[in-house]
Formats: sequence, structure tokens, C-alpha cells
Amino acid sequence: IDNKHSTDEGRDQATDDRSPHAHRPWTGFLAHRWPTAVGIAVAALTAFDLRIDVESISFLSALVVIMPLVYVGAAVLERRRFAWVVLLVAIAALVLIQVLDRKINLVPVFLVVALAFLVVGVARGQLRRPGGLTLQTAGMLAFGATALAAFYVDPDLGGYLVAFALLGHAAWDAVHYVRNRVVPRSYAEFCAVFDLLLGAAILFVLFMR
Repeated sequence: IDNKHSTDEGRDQATDDRSPHAHRPWTGFLAHRWPTAVGIAVAALTAFDLRIDVESISFLSALVVIMPLVYVGAAVLERRRFAWVVLLVAIAALVLIQVLDRKINLVPVFLVVALAFLVVGVARGQLRRPGGLTLQTAGMLAFGATALAAFYVDPDLGGYLVAFALLGHAAWDAVHYVRNRVVPRSYAEFCAVFDLLLGAAILFVLFMR
């Protein structure tokens, strides 16, 4: 009996070792939590060699505006997956400006885009409907005003404004993730992780100065 028990245990162990997921825990993580993985990676790339100066605050404040802009665009078009499209287009514009080394503050540009979205929403009567556009408009105003202020004040103060705006938007993302509204949960998860890590990284750099 003992020999049979030992044999069965050996077979079970061999079966476990041959399991396709036995030695690939990261595969399962990436399959189910890929937005978290992407958020960590993008935050790490953004925070790499992070400096708090006028140029970096211009870049970071533009990121702060992009996040609520995505929500406004998705709310106006009533297409949750459109959030990813808005994000990719806005990030592409921001990266292009950095690559071309153009000294352009994109915060006002993104605010104008947000205004255009809101005009479309008003024309479609969405502000009178029970839905998310009114709330997203309030969020756009709050985060947009903070980003705009961050660009025009001292870089250190601007850094704190950007950091707390990102942490605040991480909470915003978490609420939308739980409620599963306006944007897909994949985007809310990605954005929450990205905002939280980048906001914390900015505060760390400021505290170490």
C-alpha cells in the first residue's frame, strides 16, 4: 500500500510538473492582468531619469489632461473602447512633440479638444440625459485647471500639483473600474496603475531634492 501511495504521489508530482502553467506563473498574470503590466511598464518608462523642471512639467501636465480627456471622448461617443483610441492618438501627439524637440505646451491644445468633444455632446443633448458626460465634464475642468496651473507656477509647486492630480485621477479610475462605466475596465485598470505609480515617483523625486 505504501509503495502504491508513493507511486501515486510521484505520478501526481510528475503531472503537476508537466502542467503548462506550472512553471509559467507570469503567463497567467499577463493574460489576466495585462493592463496592470502595461501600466507598470509605461509608468517606469515615463519616470526613467525623471527631472522636475519647466520642460518636464509641461510634459507631465499634458499627461494629466490626457487622462480625463479620454473619459470625455468615450462618454460623448458612448463607445467605451474608444477610450483606447483617444489615449493612443493623444500619446502619439505628445511623443511626436518630444521627438521633434518642439517647445509646445500641449495642455491648451488638449483642452480645446476636450471642448470640441463637449460641444458635440451638448449638440447631441447628452448633458440632459442620465449618464456620465456631466460628471466627466466636471472631472475635465478640475484636472484640466490643475494641469494648467502646474505649467505656470514654480516647477517644484507644479510637480506637486501634477503628482496630486495623478493620484486623484488614480482614485477616479478605481471608482470607474468598480462601477464598470464610461470606459472599459481594462483602460481604468491601466490608467489607475499608471497614475498611481507616476504620481508616487514624482513625489519621491521632489522629496529627494
